[in-house]
Amino acid sequence: MDFKYLCDKYQLNDTETSILKYLQENISDLKKIGIRKVAKDNYTSTTTVYKLCKKLNFEGYSDMIYHFTYSSQINDSETNVDIYTNTNKQIDKNLEAFNNILKKYKNKLIMFVSTGISQTIANYMNERLSVNGYRSIANAHIQLLSKEHKGEVLVFAISRSGETKSLIDILEQARDNDIEVISFVGNANSKITKLSTLPIIIQGQDDFAKLKNPPSTFFSELLLIFECFISDLLS
Repeated sequence: MDFKYLCDKYQLNDTETSILKYLQENISDLKKIGIRKVAKDNYTSTTTVYKLCKKLNFEGYSDMIYHFTYSSQINDSETNVDIYTNTNKQIDKNLEAFNNILKKYKNKLIMFVSTGISQTIANYMNERLSVNGYRSIANAHIQLLSKEHKGEVLVFAISRSGETKSLIDILEQARDNDIEVISFVGNANSKITKLSTLPIIIQGQDDFAKLKNPPSTFFSELLLIFECFISDLLS
């Protein structure tokens, strides 16, 4: 965690700075510290802590803790695993299925659903598809997930935790109405993985998951995999 950088970039007030400093000082125990304890130890409310999460562009408290914990382990990670090794496995495993699904929806609608930092990635992927002739939108429209849109709408979901409640609600509706879903998730055992037609696991059950201190490369891997898929699809 680059404490000074975050404070300066997001213009944190004294209370927010105190909370961030507290998280930094307890970085090795963050997974055991709940939002209520953070609030209590900093003489503030859980609402203030949650607002800090959103201010830093995280989906919520769990997403922020996940990011801080694994970011802190990058420098001292005991790994010889190359990011490309892990990425290539996902490309080899999912390329054909991904392309087959995308080809079915060439002249139909693709809808991206995401929250927080993932929304920035979704916006890029949406633009990438749009400029190459796909009908693509980067906002969730629940009315498009009804049964009459079966086979007409494809959903892309992005969630590092795979447990984002708002996305789970959307994907459960998609599943109930037989709407296909491609997801990029960081947890092979998550609810979003189970709700997806084609879940693409990043840092899930591959080499990084076997390490004691896995580095956080979710978004970089996601973009690399997506670009490989699209390049092959358009070739």
